[in-house]
Amino acid sequence: MLQIEKASIAFGNSILFSNFNMHLRKGQSACISGDSGRGKTSLLNAIMGFVPLETGRITVAGQALDKNTIDNIRKSIAWIPQELALPSEWIYEMIQLPFTLKANKSILFSKQRLFECFSDLSLAEDLYYKRVNEVSGGQRQRIMIAVAALLQKPLIIVDEPTSALDNGSTEKVLNFLHKQAALGTSILAVSHDKKFANGCHLQIMI
Repeated sequence: MLQIEKASIAFGNSILFSNFNMHLRKGQSACISGDSGRGKTSLLNAIMGFVPLETGRITVAGQALDKNTIDNIRKSIAWIPQELALPSEWIYEMIQLPFTLKANKSILFSKQRLFECFSDLSLAEDLYYKRVNEVSGGQRQRIMIAVAALLQKPLIIVDEPTSALDNGSTEKVLNFLHKQAALGTSILAVSHDKKFANGCHLQIMI
């Protein structure tokens, strides 16, 4: 599903990392860990085509990432950044926004399926009707993880999915992502959380 070969990222004269390699198969989960400033989030952004590689190659679902394939590759990825900055006042607007995008127009939104995901992630159904500023960062992260599952993309990329969660909620997120992986979705995460990293199929240092 995802192959990264001899990748390096640099900003100016500063090299964040070099000669990075990984291979993520269908239905596998992988967690990238490492010290702050090593370029973990930049690597995720590179897979999405937002940050260029200095050297190396990224292949997603058999397609080499370049300017001609990036739009098609993005259609196969559900991307959850650590800081969500969606222009929504209400949670239901935040949830439904991804389904209005051109890449997702063929995917039908189901409130019933959403609430099933909410239950798996220990989220109350009434969160759907709250204002965004009434909901904690950890709840918003879990809500968008639920939305990512509804989008049914072959690859979910998530940055620090448990950064604002307690141990119990972290366990719920891990179990939920394991469930998605068992259905054939590949999961790539960046996390400093050792418990989360140890719960993934692959633990990768950068």
